[in-house]
Amino acid sequence: MYKRLDYINTDTPLKSDLLNYFSKYEKLIIFDVGGCEGEDSIRYSRLFPNSEIFIFEPLPNNQNLINENINKYNSKNITLVKQALSDKISIEQFFVSSGSPSLAKEDIDWDFGNKSSSLLAPSNVCDLVPWLKFNEVIEVSATTIQDFANSNQIVGIDFMHLDVQGAELKVLNGASSFIDNIKIIWLEVSSAELYEGQPLKNDIEKFMCSKNFILIKSVIDGISGDQLYVNKKYFSSLNNSSLNYLSTYVKNLISKKIKIKVNEFKSLMAKKSEKNKYGKISFSQSGEDLIIDFLFNEIGITYPSYIDIGAHHPFYLNNTAIFYQRGCRGINVEPDPNLFPLFEKYRNFDKNLNLGISDRTGLLDFYIINVPTLNTFSKSDAEGYSRQGNYFISEVKQINVVTFNNILDQYFDSRAPDLLTIDAEGVDELILKSINFDNNPPIVICIETISFSSAGLGVKNQKIIDFVLGKGYLLYADTNINSIFILREKWERYK
Repeated sequence: MYKRLDYINTDTPLKSDLLNYFSKYEKLIIFDVGGCEGEDSIRYSRLFPNSEIFIFEPLPNNQNLINENINKYNSKNITLVKQALSDKISIEQFFVSSGSPSLAKEDIDWDFGNKSSSLLAPSNVCDLVPWLKFNEVIEVSATTIQDFANSNQIVGIDFMHLDVQGAELKVLNGASSFIDNIKIIWLEVSSAELYEGQPLKNDIEKFMCSKNFILIKSVIDGISGDQLYVNKKYFSSLNNSSLNYLSTYVKNLISKKIKIKVNEFKSLMAKKSEKNKYGKISFSQSGEDLIIDFLFNEIGITYPSYIDIGAHHPFYLNNTAIFYQRGCRGINVEPDPNLFPLFEKYRNFDKNLNLGISDRTGLLDFYIINVPTLNTFSKSDAEGYSRQGNYFISEVKQINVVTFNNILDQYFDSRAPDLLTIDAEGVDELILKSINFDNNPPIVICIETISFSSAGLGVKNQKIIDFVLGKGYLLYADTNINSIFILREKWERYK
């Protein structure tokens, strides 16, 4: 017979992950959202006995079971909140699940059917789980993370377990700016719409990236699973590259059916680690990404956010690929519709925008050159390339353009990224002058400052350099093609 006690006495699968970030006896604030019967809250209370745990469960029958389990297992640090979390304070419909698989034994101490209730109406979930029923719709009280935190003098959430059957973004949107005060989130994702209007896995990933979270663990079985996100604000020294490399290497061994002894494997990994400790790979045209990486290391930023304007290719001649591979996330802006699909395929954890940046919104002519690195919104530049002999305009398309501040407002909560890299062939200066440098300026700027010449005799654009210097930046390095600036105040503070 399956016993609930067996589940509770088994460590949470996140035990090692959580103990990487928190000590066992810290006074943590933990939110268990969609707590069902409270088993996971009890496991967290045992793992972190000094924590304060809030379990949110709007279903009355489950609330009774939670209270029974809290008393039965003497979990005095758990508080039951008889509400749903949503994106607004309201009374909402709640679709109640029930049922049991036909092969389930009557003496099994487990309610299979009460774990799929949702604020969203069921969609394809009943097709995938035929025994699951939704025979009842009730009204429940809903609040938001931000309102609950304010009302209870909670200044931050250390860990949030979010299992709300498709309503994840409703809950997270209800956090508003308070999401900055959440350190770690474990939530459910799905690649299929099981509930009406459910955000899918890619939607969740892009949202979390836009809120400064890094995906560090993904456990997907079929169409659904769970993901663990860490807020860069609190764990700037996080480095999982070695773990990711180990995981990939092991998968390759398995896929190739290679057998290797443990000691041989350790020796091989040690050799690779020693080489990787000193070796450096650059994706940029002239090593700009390594210079930028050095600057961020010097000022203590391990996982910089970025906006890459005129990104061109996910890896080739790209200034942000090195950071993406490390787990950093940002926005790639590439107006060329022929190049853009590569970003959706290979940089899918980033937010990728198939548009241009200008000093206004609207439609502009985009000149596609036979050599795509020269594509431009500047008619004069495009005609200038044609006069050099080997280049010609292959196509002119009208492309949507927005302002830099539009991007910040929509995807960065009006905050500037750590890194801004611009390669816009002729309209770089226009973009720069449209930026409000008085409000959270980028820490590092990499921008092309030389005019194109097939003979390599381009002229340096001193106007751009002087403009950026006048905004409080230090010209740290110049690769002839690109100039790399860092905020003088930030650099001097650390040096």
